[in-house]
Amino acid sequence: MKKKVGRTNLNQKLRYIILSVMVPLAACIVLSLGLLWAYSMEYQEISHNIQVACEFDLEFKSNVDLKMYYYSVRSSYQEEFPPEEVADALRVTSLLTETTQDKDGAESIQSVAAYCHTLQQKINQMSETESYDQRQEQLEKNIYLLTKLIQEEMRRYIYYEGKYMSRLQAQMSQNILVVIVIVAASVTILVGLLLYGAFRFSNRISNSVGNLCKNVELVGQGHFDIPLIEEEDYELQQLSQGITQMAGQIGNLLEDVKREEQLQHMTQLQLLQAQVNPHFLYNTLDTIMWLVEARKTKEAVYMLDRLSIFFRIALSTGQDIIRLKEEIAHTRSYMEIQQIRYRDILDYRISLPEELEEFHLPKLTIQPLVENALYHGVKEKRGKSTIQISCGKEDGGVLIVVEDNGIGMKPERKEELKAALESGERAGFGLAAVHERIRLYCGKGYGVKIFSEYGEGTRIEVRISEEIQPQP
Repeated sequence: MKKKVGRTNLNQKLRYIILSVMVPLAACIVLSLGLLWAYSMEYQEISHNIQVACEFDLEFKSNVDLKMYYYSVRSSYQEEFPPEEVADALRVTSLLTETTQDKDGAESIQSVAAYCHTLQQKINQMSETESYDQRQEQLEKNIYLLTKLIQEEMRRYIYYEGKYMSRLQAQMSQNILVVIVIVAASVTILVGLLLYGAFRFSNRISNSVGNLCKNVELVGQGHFDIPLIEEEDYELQQLSQGITQMAGQIGNLLEDVKREEQLQHMTQLQLLQAQVNPHFLYNTLDTIMWLVEARKTKEAVYMLDRLSIFFRIALSTGQDIIRLKEEIAHTRSYMEIQQIRYRDILDYRISLPEELEEFHLPKLTIQPLVENALYHGVKEKRGKSTIQISCGKEDGGVLIVVEDNGIGMKPERKEELKAALESGERAGFGLAAVHERIRLYCGKGYGVKIFSEYGEGTRIEVRISEEIQPQP
């Protein structure tokens, strides 16, 4: 036998096949989406930088130049120290410096920041100048020049960012194409692996089920010694073991049935042989010859008639289940024959209620018990004894009692017979045969029970189920 290995169930195998494909596929998709998200974020960041720089370019120079002009001429439009635009410009340049990744763009925005710092210094210097002419000169040579440089440098920054955006867009398009190719190739490979695993799993299951079907077919053909198929999957292994065990149990049950049939057949044969007891037959024929010789024709004819009834019912045209009234008639014929021979010591009484006459039971149930009572009870006791047969209804069946007031049984003999009935041994063939046949037809709750006291007599109780059906 193969060495047992750890087995997984079919559900685990299917999960493994699916996860082995879906996990790499999901990882590939997540990586692709992550790459696209990174490109998207970077693209949005550049777009935002260009938008901020464009707004700065449109408003900064004109606003600063105009406000500084008003301030230099001490116009009522700009009486306070200007302008806030320079501080806002420094905040914008600081933000753009943090988010700009292109080298040329970073240098340009740094230049813008440097010009803004210089512009702030020049504005502070101009605020300290009292002379109108000097302020105009500072306005022309410093303020206007610096705002123009800031504007030009910011436009250069916009140019570099736009150029960097173009490169990023081209790179993103190329990488997206690569990602699409990789994803498509990965999906193709993984789907191929999934199909391969699914077909392999399906073929293995089909082969295993086919082998199990062959075993079932062998069982159907009557071959119960089938091989155990070792399977990797827990469910299939359990199914294989179940089929093998079931086949073994069916084989054992069939063997038991065969043994029971053989036992029943042997019991019936032995019962029939016992009924054609040579001593009984010889003694009966000798008695008939003696009656004929003594010219007691009527008694001889009576015995022949009783003997004919005895054997006719014993044969019963091959049927094993007969009516209770026929079994009583068979027993009565036996008792009438024996009473002629043992009239000095034997008497009998039979009680059969009319409602039980059609009750069915195995034939040769009562007569062997009566024979035991005669030979082992009545004949062993001095004086006349009586054998009494009574039939009555009981819950779930019929109770038949064969009772005699003969010699009875010694305690050790009684216990020996009781043990033999329980174990199936053949101690006291008549009792054992009747007990076994009733159990074959009715089950373990039925059969023969013995009650006996030495010197007082014996009582045999026979319980039979009502479910016995006559043979067709």
